[in-house]
Amino acid sequence: MKIIIAGAGRVGTHLAKLFARENHNIIVLDENPEKLNMLQVNYDLMVKVMSPTSITGLKEIGVAHCDLFIGVTPDEDLNINCCMMAGRLGAKRTVARVDSVEYLSKESQEYFKEMGISSMFIPEMVAAKEIVSSVERSWARMWWEPDNGEGNLALIGVKVRQDCQILNIPLKNLTQKDATYHVVAIKRGSDTLIPHGEDTIMPFDLVYFMTDKRNQDFIRQICGKNNYTKVEDVIIMGGGTTAVFTAQLLPGNMNIKIIEQDINRCYELNKQITSSNVMVIHGDGRDLSMLREENVDDTDAFIALTPNSEINIISCLTAKKMGVNKTVAMLDNINFIPMAESLDIGTLINKQAISASNIYRMILKADVSNVKSLMVANADVAEFTAAPGSKITKKLIKDLKLPSTATLGGLIRNGKGQLINGMTQVNEGDKVVAICIDNGMKALAAYFD
Repeated sequence: MKIIIAGAGRVGTHLAKLFARENHNIIVLDENPEKLNMLQVNYDLMVKVMSPTSITGLKEIGVAHCDLFIGVTPDEDLNINCCMMAGRLGAKRTVARVDSVEYLSKESQEYFKEMGISSMFIPEMVAAKEIVSSVERSWARMWWEPDNGEGNLALIGVKVRQDCQILNIPLKNLTQKDATYHVVAIKRGSDTLIPHGEDTIMPFDLVYFMTDKRNQDFIRQICGKNNYTKVEDVIIMGGGTTAVFTAQLLPGNMNIKIIEQDINRCYELNKQITSSNVMVIHGDGRDLSMLREENVDDTDAFIALTPNSEINIISCLTAKKMGVNKTVAMLDNINFIPMAESLDIGTLINKQAISASNIYRMILKADVSNVKSLMVANADVAEFTAAPGSKITKKLIKDLKLPSTATLGGLIRNGKGQLINGMTQVNEGDKVVAICIDNGMKALAAYFD
């Protein structure tokens, strides 16, 4: 597949690395030769120093034969313009990174599709949705609902400790035919496992459960998380765009404080956020005396969203020591993720990885309506739709010889969710939730097209 990426910033670089490891034909465009040189030295791809809106340049690199064109420069207008040009010049699909929420409306999307742009995304909004989902269920590290929650299934990531009730028991003894959950992945240290019947859960594992949403309290109980109280008071450190979206998306019954160092930015925040439950405070969130003044020890959730990954990690560690149960750290530098997880920071958010997972589904031949990055576990979860006559519908799951790097957690049939086991028969039109590590998603996609 031929993929052209306009912009060698963090999102563009992450996408280039992701696609290059799967041997796609990748071309990265940027006007900064230093950024491109670093990519070309380390990865099997082509680079081109040029403006992504150069019609001559786009023609020279063969945009007419491009399967996917991605505009991810820091400039919204540039992304829109280059995607429109690429679409008009023959690119099959285009996706643009934007900043304006109004561009995501149904009416705007239809307009831009006519202009040659297949889809748009706002990294900060996608990240904010992840944060809100995590905060609303403070006992879980991650919560994701396939089919927009319509099928009543949920994928729940939980960090287990010594008080977990299902430690050291073979999974085959836990998840019988009538089980209310499946353990679909385990992150242990630096390794991610697609577990089998003889595997067991150990203290400090990050365990991913597929279950019916109605069983969430049972999952919470067996994992020893009943001490987590409902989140009512939230402190957000850093007043950037992600913080604004987070404050706007959090439920209105939560009391939210945003701490921002820049006084001018505080004035802007007060204009952008008019909700009565949000208070903007001028100050340094690293100042312990200030945190005490703001009663951080009585706060239910602390969210660090400054542009500095190290500050966010340290701030969350400090908040934990001061008694906060739920902490969330945004890490702009993806290299900090393993270290932050080893420090037991809490929920980790990376805009590049989240954005990449949403774009990744566009390169799969199968019908994939949703892809989510399990960033900490170096894995992805995807929602496949079984095509007529596809391989996945030919045999029972146990007889399909699925890739060892993938497992199926559940399916949604006629709007109703159910867990999958070896005796499950997938039917045409079923939406199937799969968890994949390494390059498992690409191998699994062949079963659905």
